[in-house]
Parts: sequence; structure tokens; C-alpha cells
Amino acid sequence: MSLKRGNECRDRGLFDKAVVEYKKIGVDSPLYNQAQINIKRIAQIKDNEGKRPVLNEPDFDNPNLPLLSIIMPVFNVGPYLDASIISAISQKYQNFELIIINDASTDNCSDIIGMHAAQDPRIKVVNLTHNSLGGAGIPSNIGIRIASGEYIAFIDSDDWVLPDAFSVLMGYALRENAEVVVGGFSTFTDEDRVVSEAYDALAWSDIPKERVISVENCPNLLRISPVPWRKIYKTSFLREHAIEYPEGDYFFEDNPLHWFVISKANRVVAVDKKVSYHRMAREGQTMGSANFRLAAMLCHMNTIYNFVKTADESRKDIIFPELYDYLYRSDWVIQRQGDESSAPLMKKRWSAIADHMMKDYPLVTSRSSFQERIENYRLAYDDIDLTIIIPSYNSGDMIEETLVSLLKIKKINYNIIVNDDGSSDNTLDVLEYYENINKNIHVFSQKNRGAGRARNAIIPMATGSYTFFMDADDVAEACALEEAVVKAQKNDHDLLFFRYKIDEYDENKSRGMYNSDEDIWASLIKAGNNEDRRKLAAKLINYPWNRVIKTQLLHDDNIFFGPTFVHNDVPYHWHSIAAAENIGFLDQAVCTHRKFNSRSQITNTKDARRMAVLEALRYTQDILEHHRTGSVLATAWKSFAKNLLKWAGERIPEELKQEYLSESARFAEDLKHFPHK
Repeated sequence: MSLKRGNECRDRGLFDKAVVEYKKIGVDSPLYNQAQINIKRIAQIKDNEGKRPVLNEPDFDNPNLPLLSIIMPVFNVGPYLDASIISAISQKYQNFELIIINDASTDNCSDIIGMHAAQDPRIKVVNLTHNSLGGAGIPSNIGIRIASGEYIAFIDSDDWVLPDAFSVLMGYALRENAEVVVGGFSTFTDEDRVVSEAYDALAWSDIPKERVISVENCPNLLRISPVPWRKIYKTSFLREHAIEYPEGDYFFEDNPLHWFVISKANRVVAVDKKVSYHRMAREGQTMGSANFRLAAMLCHMNTIYNFVKTADESRKDIIFPELYDYLYRSDWVIQRQGDESSAPLMKKRWSAIADHMMKDYPLVTSRSSFQERIENYRLAYDDIDLTIIIPSYNSGDMIEETLVSLLKIKKINYNIIVNDDGSSDNTLDVLEYYENINKNIHVFSQKNRGAGRARNAIIPMATGSYTFFMDADDVAEACALEEAVVKAQKNDHDLLFFRYKIDEYDENKSRGMYNSDEDIWASLIKAGNNEDRRKLAAKLINYPWNRVIKTQLLHDDNIFFGPTFVHNDVPYHWHSIAAAENIGFLDQAVCTHRKFNSRSQITNTKDARRMAVLEALRYTQDILEHHRTGSVLATAWKSFAKNLLKWAGERIPEELKQEYLSESARFAEDLKHFPHK
């Protein structure tokens, strides 16, 4: 087909051959008008090529050149950090600021950063007090938000960039008024130091170089490696389109960032110049991650889809076929699964993403097996009304009763996914026994990272219409939980809250909801609109077991639990309520929460871990600050935060009291100005 061959030649910069192909299309062809338009566009491109000024090398010592903000997230890369920082500050392009975000490193990174910052005033340092969720996404966003440069660049803290990297990229950016400039790279392994060609060399070779392109005339831009450390971005472009990394408890965040950028950019320049050497196969790198945590890629597929479905109509015919192909190629995460539980769950989630895409845009693909894969993956796992997620830790004496209470559910389809958080007792044995005799129970395990991170690891594999988070030592009223899900489905609720009970286990006493929640509940069931329900629900206890959440909302809004051992449910509580556009309630108790005095329980923590309340509050406030409805919850949030600071302060060890008072006063001052927009 001459139009297709012409487009292929055009995208490779073979303009004369493209015109020859277009002219083969006769006037009686339905493609004639499009071919003539393409011929005119090529004529304009060639005309502009002849008018381009010669790219003269600017005076890179000139302080009037545009400021470049170089962002470097850092976490436990001490052996490599010196080389990376030196490669940044030794750039030929000298008008830059180097923003280093130290993501609570526990090695000697802080000392290395401090040494360089003391010598070079262009280095700005942000020290995070707690390691952020995910990979480089959250610290990179912190850098983006404080960047003052006209352009933004990134450097991986275990890589290095060539001395003329940013002078070349900035030169083309200024010459072409580019929104994005992309360079080449090479890789090397940490062990043998053998330098290899970039792993996207084939896709990169098809990109026209050193001229302005976009996804409209070069769809292959979406197929090159998404990494940010080969690019510079115009800051005003990122901010105009509200482009940042997605934030959540996952890695590979550069994949959605790449799609966000390329789907919106009108002026992209690819430069046939190597700018960076990327270290491969280093211990601790996310590329080495495997097993069920790779389901994070499905989160990114969903996030990309939600972003590009708002693209200009003129671009959807280009972007969606590429997105379908990207989804098809993302099957590698499923093929890496070695157990019988994760692969079917991921296949089901994969097919759900494809189904959502097809609702907005019909399936267009050259892959004959695509539709067959969708249908096979759709049947890989049953349709589920409710996914129940349970984190377990040393609860071998309790978890059986928890599971038995849930196995009484009969009226809805459900599954139970348990992630054991490094138990040292018989918890995993009990779980595996029940997994073997119940096809709807799936058990995973991880090193001890806290209940929030254990839940987060499972969220990407939730396939039920709704999701319920339950503790491993609590019990559920099966009939009430069934009714809650049925009501939520019937009314299409995003969140449905219900009553709960408290079991004072050691005293052998039970009671209903806390008094403060009883008062709020009475008003909640009378509230006439969602905004009133939102404000009231925010005042309820911050535990996750008093509600079910629509799973699609969980995925679409990237809702996760916080990174801290204590108070990790605070971000989930506030984020889920901020995101919910249809909040409902069921006036029945579903979960009985057990409180203990004689055994370890996070609620009772009075050691140094309680200091994490400060990070939980800071992280949650940042979510609300950037959420479309966060300001609606401002009054409720301020009241809650003040009360929690006081409550936690009474449980801080004496030797940390002074530090806590100082840090909490700092947060309280910031709280006064929320929201900051």
C-alpha cells in the first residue's frame, strides 16, 4: 500500500522516496486527499530545513544562557555516587542547578552529597526523612516541583553523563524551541565493565534525527526506551500539561512518564549523540525485580491509558494502535511468573485493561493473535465481585479464624489474597494449608516491610469489582460483607462505609464503634450529597477495614498505603475519600477488630517507630495538596492532623521527645498554610 510505504519513508526522513510513493495514489483513491496533504507537509519541512541557521556553539560560560535544572534522586548508591555527581558538575554547559533528592539513604550517600554541596553552590540538596514509596518517581517529582530552570534534566545516581551531554541537548533545545530533546546512550555491566549498544538501538535507528518531530509524524517515538536520563524537558511544557511521574508503591515509573510526554509534545528533537552511560545489573536495581511485584507494570498500563484517552482526537488514531501494541508486548511480566497464583490474576487484570481501552477506542492492531490473547486471558480467572487483601505477620494463632469467617461468604464471588510480611512463626504454614484446599485463596510472601507495603504489593493483582482490606487477626461477618458489596454494586459506589465492632481481646469484652465514630455516623447516614458525605467520612477512624472500595478507583487513582510501619493507613483513608465521587454506607457491622494488651500490635507502638507519624502526615498532606478535591477536605484534615500530632506525642519515647516537638512544630507551621495553592 503506497500510503503506508510513503509514511514509513517519511518517518525515516526519506522525503523524496515518500513523495514518490504518495504520487502513486490515484485521484480516484479514497486515500488521495491524505496523500496530497502529506506531500504538502514534506514540502514545508524541506523548505524549513533550508532556512535553518547553522548551530553555532554558544558561549557555555555565559551566565545569561537559560538555567538547566538537573535532578538526581539518590538512594543507597554510595560506591557510584561520586562519579555521577562529578559528571554532572563537570558539564560543558555551566549554567545549571543540580537538585539532589536524598531518598533517606542508609549508607554514606549523605556524606558524599554534603561534601560536594559544600564545594559547589549550584548543588541544592533535599534530604527526605523516610524512604519514599516506589522507585525514583516521588523524589523526582519533588525535584520537578522546585526546579527553577527553563529546562529539566535527570541523571541516575549510579550513571554518568558525558561532559558535552547537556551542551548538545540544550543547543538543539534553544535552536528549535524544543519541548523535549532526546539523545543516545550506551550501557555497561557493573561486574565486567563491557560497554554495549543501547538496548533500544533498533527502534532508535528509525527515529529521524536533528529535526523537529512529534508522535504525529513519528509514532516510533513511543517505542524507544522511556528512560528520562537521555532527555531534557522544557519546564513550561511539563507544567502546562501537569506532567509528572505517577506516584505509588511500584517501580518502572519512567514508562508512563515517557507516554505522557510524547503524547503531548509537538516539538521533539532526537540527537544522534551519545549523552549517558547507564549501569546495568547492579544489585538493588528495579530491572532485577521479578515475580508478583512485576504486576506494577499493569498499573502503569492503566495509568497510561487514562492519560492518553484525553489526547487530542487528531492523535488518537496514532497513539491507540501504539498503546495496544505496547499492552501486547507488556505480556513479558506475565511470562516471568513462576507460580500458579500470580499469572492467572495478572492475565485477568491485563484483559480488563484491554477491555477498558476497547470501550473508548476500537481494537486496531496488526497482530492476529491479539484478540485471541484477550479472550484467553479473560478466561484465565473467574469474574470476581470482591477481592479481600490481608497482610499477615506472626498471626499463626489468629489467621485461621480470620479465613474461616471469610469462607462463609456464599452469595458473591470473591477471592482472598494474603501477603505474609516475613512471619517467623507458623503463619505461612497455616496460609499455605488453606491455599491448597481453597482455589480462591492466594498466598504470597515478602521480607518484613510493614502491613502497608504488604498490602501495596498485592493491590496491582486485585481483580474484584470491589476490594476490602482486612487485618490478619480480625474476623468478618460474612452476610453483612456480602450485603455491603451487593449494595455498592447496585448503586455504583466508589466507597461504601459500614459499621464495625471492637473486641477487647484480653478483657474478653466487645463493644460497637468508638463514640466519636457513632456521632459522625448519625450525621453520615443523613447527609444529602456526596460532598457532605466526603467531609464526614474523612472524620471517621483511619482504619481500612470500615469500607469497601471500587477496585477500578483504587487502580485509576493510584491509591496505596503509606511507606511507614505505623500510620500507613492514614494516606489510604484520606486519598480514597478524596478520590470517591459516590460514597455510600451500610448500617451494619462487617468487621470485628481485635485490640490486644498482651501481644505486639502496631496500634500499641510506643518506641522510635512512632516518630513515623510525621512522615505519614507529610506524605498524606502532599497527596491532598495535589489532588483535585484535596482543598475540600482542608478543615477536616487540619483538625485530624493536629489531634494525631498530640496523640502520637504522648507515645514518643522520652529520649526522642525533643526531636519530636521540634519536627511536629515545623509540620504544624506548614499545616497552617494548607492548601498552599
